[in-house]
Amino acid sequence: MTKRRKKNEFIKPILISVCVFLCIRVTQMKQTILFLLFMLAGQFTKAQYSFSGTIMDKEKKPLPGVQVMLSANDSLFAAALTNEKGRFVMDELPRGEYSLQISYPGFTSLEEKRIIQRNIQTVFILMEERNIQLDDFTVTADRREMVKRTATGELFYLSDKAKNSGDPYRALREIPRLIVNEALQSVKMEDGSFPLVLIDGKAVNSGITPIDPKEIESVEVIDVVGARYLRTGAKNILNLKLKKKRAPYQFFQTATRHDIPLRNSFGVVYFEVGNSKYSLYGRGAGDITYNDDGESETRQKDTGYFKQSAGKLRDNDREALGELLFKWSITDKDYLAAHIYGKWNNKKSETAGNGRYETAKTQDFHYTSLNRNDASILTSSLYYRHDFSENKMLETTLAYNKNGDNNTGERHEAYPDRMYNNLYEYKNNRSSASLNVDYSWEWNNVNSLNIGSATDFVNDRIDKVSENVPVFHHRAWNEYLYASFGSKAGNLLYMASAGLEGIWLKAGDASNRYIKPRASLSGTYNFNKHHSTRINYTLTNQSPNVGQLNPHNTSTDSLVITRGNPGLLPEQTHRLEASHTFNKKGFYITPSASYTVSTDIIQPSGYSENGIFVNTYRNTGHLKTLSMGGSVNYRLKNGLGNIYMGAMHNTDYFSGLSPKESVSLYGGIWIYYKKWIFGGDVTWRNYEYTPISRIRQLTPSYSQFQVNYNFTKDFYVAVALPYFIGKLSTETTTQSGTYNSYLLKRMTDMSAHPWVLLRYTFRRNSKEKIKLDNVVKSKEEGISLSF
Repeated sequence: MTKRRKKNEFIKPILISVCVFLCIRVTQMKQTILFLLFMLAGQFTKAQYSFSGTIMDKEKKPLPGVQVMLSANDSLFAAALTNEKGRFVMDELPRGEYSLQISYPGFTSLEEKRIIQRNIQTVFILMEERNIQLDDFTVTADRREMVKRTATGELFYLSDKAKNSGDPYRALREIPRLIVNEALQSVKMEDGSFPLVLIDGKAVNSGITPIDPKEIESVEVIDVVGARYLRTGAKNILNLKLKKKRAPYQFFQTATRHDIPLRNSFGVVYFEVGNSKYSLYGRGAGDITYNDDGESETRQKDTGYFKQSAGKLRDNDREALGELLFKWSITDKDYLAAHIYGKWNNKKSETAGNGRYETAKTQDFHYTSLNRNDASILTSSLYYRHDFSENKMLETTLAYNKNGDNNTGERHEAYPDRMYNNLYEYKNNRSSASLNVDYSWEWNNVNSLNIGSATDFVNDRIDKVSENVPVFHHRAWNEYLYASFGSKAGNLLYMASAGLEGIWLKAGDASNRYIKPRASLSGTYNFNKHHSTRINYTLTNQSPNVGQLNPHNTSTDSLVITRGNPGLLPEQTHRLEASHTFNKKGFYITPSASYTVSTDIIQPSGYSENGIFVNTYRNTGHLKTLSMGGSVNYRLKNGLGNIYMGAMHNTDYFSGLSPKESVSLYGGIWIYYKKWIFGGDVTWRNYEYTPISRIRQLTPSYSQFQVNYNFTKDFYVAVALPYFIGKLSTETTTQSGTYNSYLLKRMTDMSAHPWVLLRYTFRRNSKEKIKLDNVVKSKEEGISLSF
């Protein structure tokens, strides 16, 4: 909701810079000390007036999402949208005469003159439009054009067509920032990354699927992640805000997908039953990958030898998962949720081929390798929420995870005069627990405060049973305190967020203790309803994972040792970004630029030792990245589809190396015609770099053409042709000292092989669903030695 508020003065240097840049004049000040000594802000009062009220229908039911506008001298002066209780507030209004306009789809618009010379609070009753047919004349209020800027992102509203689509993923296609595939039930950002999904600001697992799009009040896309979620590594957040729900309801969905010829197949079942007091949600899924074939070519060279080979790759994978979530509305102010989640995975990878090994003499050889991995994750969580009032909330989440990962590998190379055999076996286990406490408070519709803490403990045990080496133990205790504050001053919206993280860990014989800060600052200036500019800064840290710390060799190659480094420290990243947003008449255009500085980067590092290349990790100094580009999204009229495209130019500056440049491109088009949906997407980046290697993407990393046919709103079939531009292929070159290598991989089955999907959904009384959604999720990905 857009409102004019008191102008503020910021102590933080970056916020001062934003204010100066935007020429914001600061008047009176009163100081408020916020948590963790990270913020000092002022708030001031001017002798101006407020205009507020409640908008209802003729039955006195509140109307959310009503557009309220005040104009002066034929120019828009202030605008707002009503909240779920039908309320709106406009502040900092000078004395004068205004034109008031109130509009809401399906109701008669209201226009009148208003003289503001005191604080006004009133009630408006809107009448439903009469069903009168006017020849060749239609007036439509397009909610898709209503975009509300926030300090950290944008707030979008779905059209009536999207709300009545029956599928939340189909409805989310209207949001210009998102790339949505309803058949695969995937939601990505334009750059291909996956956002952290929240429901009403709460973390969820697969919470989008059971939602009836009629329940969605607004869709918030957050670009500047606050301190609470900085630790997750999320670049963006997707927050779906739902209407309030009550009484009995049922939800059921099933789907199955198969490649032609058979390669990947999956089946899934969702259900949810309950009423305003209790609810039970469940999901079961199975996924099989059968004979996923590829090809590889390798060359390795160092002092005294040259080795090359070519061969075939084959992967087989089986995965199953199940989960249950019980939700209980104890009182109107107290909620409880209990969650259990299990996942099992069995993967087998095989290679075979021929090669040549040149030293003082040349020898041909034949090789085979086999790797098996059996992994399991079992996690349970308990969530409690107490609402002190409508805008004050306390949340507590307690979780425990138990994971296992058994990995075996073998490689055989047959030479004319000898045999090389390498076998390894790992048995890995992880136990972890976490406790999160979070308090949030919103007031005056523009101010928000969020404080909390997160405590995590991890105990890893890595046993290389194939060798007589000590068991590697990794234990880590993590304590994180954070706070965020957001408000607005005139047309400037701002957010300041900070956290302090203390980590105590022991990796084998190495011990580390460190305290690291996290922060995010953002300022958004709204020039008008079509133009806005944002400047934001983020400071975050990334701790090494257990695979990067493991000191034992995980390679079966006779000329390569791959192992981690127990002495690694967290890497730190500073990111400064500026962007401008323009939206009008279906267009959504966003040019942007960012500058990233990373220190103590955890990157591959290699060296030769007695003719063997040792591949490990080190904190290798600095990386600076400059990125410039933008995106364009056009939504066709009447909800007939959308077209989008974007490009980004990246320059990486590694210490002591020349700049490394790369380009990423993406685009897509989706058309809706009656019961049909036609569309496709393409994503490609030419190069990715580390200090010692370069990966070249020979074909797009993702390309797919797809057709959906909806038999009914709840039952459809989808047919797609993935990788239609060409089979997924990459080449990797590595150079470190005298050692260099080349690897070419072509995934022959990741090519133009079609797949078919069927999905059926059943909903009954979904609008009566309990308010508490899937607030608990498994954050545990399990222990893995994969780099």
